[in-house]
This record gives sequence, C-alpha cells and structure tokens, in this order.
Amino acid sequence: MPAPKRGSAPAADTRGGSRAPAIATRTALRALLVLGLAGCAAVPTAPAPDLQRQAQALDARRLDDPGLAAAEARLQLPSATDAAWTPDRITVAAWYFDPALAQARAGARRAEADAALASQRSNPTLQLSPEKIFSGGGVGSPWTIGAALLIPLLHPGESAARRDIAAADTEQARDQAALALWQSRTRALGALREVLLARRAQALAQHVATAAAGYRDRVRRRVAAGASGRDAELAAELDAQRAAADLANRTAQRGAAEHALAGAIGVPWSALRTVPLAWPQLQAPPAPDALPASALAQDAAWNRLDLAALLAHYRASAARLREAAGTRYPATSVAPGYIYDRGRRKFAFGIDVELPLFHGAGARIRAAAAARDEAAAAVQARQARILNELDAARADYAERYAAWQRMLDVAAAARKSAARARTQRRAGQIDRGRETVAEVAAAHAELAAVDALGAALNSLGRLEDVLQRPLWPASTLAPPAATDPPPSSSLTETAHAH
Repeated sequence: MPAPKRGSAPAADTRGGSRAPAIATRTALRALLVLGLAGCAAVPTAPAPDLQRQAQALDARRLDDPGLAAAEARLQLPSATDAAWTPDRITVAAWYFDPALAQARAGARRAEADAALASQRSNPTLQLSPEKIFSGGGVGSPWTIGAALLIPLLHPGESAARRDIAAADTEQARDQAALALWQSRTRALGALREVLLARRAQALAQHVATAAAGYRDRVRRRVAAGASGRDAELAAELDAQRAAADLANRTAQRGAAEHALAGAIGVPWSALRTVPLAWPQLQAPPAPDALPASALAQDAAWNRLDLAALLAHYRASAARLREAAGTRYPATSVAPGYIYDRGRRKFAFGIDVELPLFHGAGARIRAAAAARDEAAAAVQARQARILNELDAARADYAERYAAWQRMLDVAAAARKSAARARTQRRAGQIDRGRETVAEVAAAHAELAAVDALGAALNSLGRLEDVLQRPLWPASTLAPPAATDPPPSSSLTETAHAH
C-alpha cells in the first residue's frame, strides 16, 4: 500500500484495465508540457561591453550631434551652429550625453522590475506520484498514479499590500531617476559657470602680468640711467613675478574648468574648444532679498526629489507591515487532485496548514514595524537637515553677495583712479610708471571682484541644490519630475529619447 501523498488521499487497493495508466500518463505529460510552455519567457540578450568601441564612440561625441539638435528643436531651443551655448542648451546636452544618466535609467528599470517581481504571488505546484507494483499484486493494472495541484492561499490583505509595495518602490525608483537629472544639470551648470569666470579671471591676470612686466622694464631702464635705486627694481621684479605666477595659476584653473565642463556634459574636451559659451546676465545674480524665504522653505521641505523618494520608501515600509500583519493567520495551501488507483479513479482534496510550533508572526511584525518607524524617522531627519541647509545656504549667499558688492565698489573706485592717472599722465602731471601702478591696482581690484562674484554664484548654486529647482537664470526647461523617465544616453542605442 503506498504512503499517503501530500495533498492527496491514500491509494485504495483496487484493480482495473491496463491501458488506462498509459492514457493517464500521456494526459499528465500533455498538461505538464502546456504549463511549461505557458511559463516560458524570452531572455533578452546583449553583447558584453566592448571597451575599445565605447572609447571610440566617446571620443567621437560632438555638440553638433544630429540627435542633440533634434532634442533642442523639440524643446524650442536654438540649435544653429553659431548659436551660443547657454545654460539651457548645456543642460540639454548633459541630459543627452551624460553617462551617469544611462546608469540612473538602468537602475530605475531594475528597481521597477524588482518591484514587479516582488508583487507576484507564488505559482501553484503540480505534484505527481506514479507507483507500480512489481510483485505481490493480483491481476489487473499494477499502476497507481496521483496528481495534485498545490495552490498557496494569500493572507488577508496580502494582495493589496503587495500592490502598494510595488507602486511605492516604482515611485521611489522614478524619484531617484529624476534626482539624477537634477544632479546632471547641477554639475553641468556649475562647470559652465567656472569656465566663464575662469576665462574672465585669466584675461584680467594676463593684463596684470603684462602691465607688471612693462613697469618692471621701465624701472630697470631708470635704474640703469641712475634715476631710481636698486630697491625699486627689486620691488618691481617681485611684483612682476607674482603677476606671472598668478597668471599661470589662472591659466591652469581655466584648463581644469574646461575639462570639468566636458566631463559634466559627457563629451571629450576637444568638442568644446571652438564652441561659444554664454551665460546672459552672469554678472547680475539676484539680490538675497529677491528670494522669498517662505517660498524657499516650502520648496525645500516639501518638494525635494530625495524627500519624495524617502516618502515612497516609507509607504513601501508601511505596506510591508500590513503584509507582515497578515502572517498572523497560518499559511494555508489547498491541493485538489486526481488519483488513478489500479483501475479506479478518485478525486482528492488536500489542505496544508502551517503550524506555528517554533515561532509565530510576532517577530516578523516587530521587524516590519521597526523598518516603518525607521523610514518615518529618515523622512523627519532629512527634512530637518534640509531646513538647516536652507538657512545656512541663504545666510552664506547673503554674505557672499554683500562681499561681492563691496568688491564692485572697490573695483569702481580703482577704475576711476586709473582713469584719473591716465588723464594726469597725458597732461604731464605724472609719469608713465605711476599710471601703470594705477592700472595694475585697478586690474587687481577687477580680479578680486571676479573672485567674489564666483564665490557668490557658487553659493547661489548651493542654494539651488538645496531647493532642487532652478532659481537663476530662469529656465525654459521643465523641472525633473518623478513621472518623467530620464532621457536615453546609452552608447549601445542609436536613438535618443528626449
């Protein structure tokens, strides 16, 4: 007598014809084949990354790419070859080329796929138990064949909880992808700002170095003629060397800024050599009083993308707690089945019930509740940190802006002194050397004003990053949203979806 099968009734001692087992076996095999084919899925294939080909593709990237021009046209941006590359155009180029966005998009797809996988319920299990008597049996069929379909039942509320978990995880993945778009814009515009300021600073440093070298040469001639002392020549030489060292430093900073801009966009440095870069009103950032405090606090504390992702994580944790609460009821499976028992056909119905002998659902519920509370605390902690960062960023921008305004006043006064010195020299009231000293002082003041402007603009950029929305300059591009997928920029794709 065969042992009872899981989810089926014990086989009875009956006899029957000899062809029935073969028919039943063929029927079972056909059913298995149909179910197996129904579970088949195509596996997407992709070639392994070809490092040499990818390097060549990266090196061949240019800002006159037809796909980028089409993306700009869709966004109603100028795409003519002689059009200046403004902040909006640089942002779109970064969204088009930046490899980090391809990685973010792949991560979002993976997270959405994981969420869909987690929401699936377990498949039924087919149980087959064929037996054949080799000795001791009487006449008739020696076969006993049992088949049962084990179907796990869901806990109360489990289906809705899984759907909520999948929806929250998917929303979190999209928030992370939108955050990657914002971070790409931040990197690109910060690098563009540094390039333009570095170019301006290098031009001023070149003027200072040229003027200092000319003054040194004139002092040398006066010393040679006996009109000045050796100490004046040494002081002029020291000033000229300092100006030359500062020029070399500013030139290196410009090169580093241009390479950083190329990296932020995702193109080689050679692609930026000849393109015109522009930032309208770069030297006219908004005054701190023009930024309303209440609106900034609302944007920072309510509308940040990373905060939205944490809220989605909290909703997923709360849904997992509801799912864990359903495990208070024993896990149950039903197993309707069929038995061919040596010529007799039977219907079987089995029930599997989990027995909580070693542990109950308490530990799982406590763990899920702790995860939910941790997610809630993470939201509160992030919000508190955001508000603190906002206060610090606003105060820093106010100080940097005021310092820049003071340097503008100093530079204006130095320019007036240089203009007055030129007038006096033409009138024969002072010599060329004193005029040069005034011009160098004015250039130094201009250089200090450019440095102060750079500090103020960097501070404004940090304030924008706290808010995660554009403040200045005004942008015609829509801000990143969780519902908008990141643009395609994969090297293996021929079309770009912007």
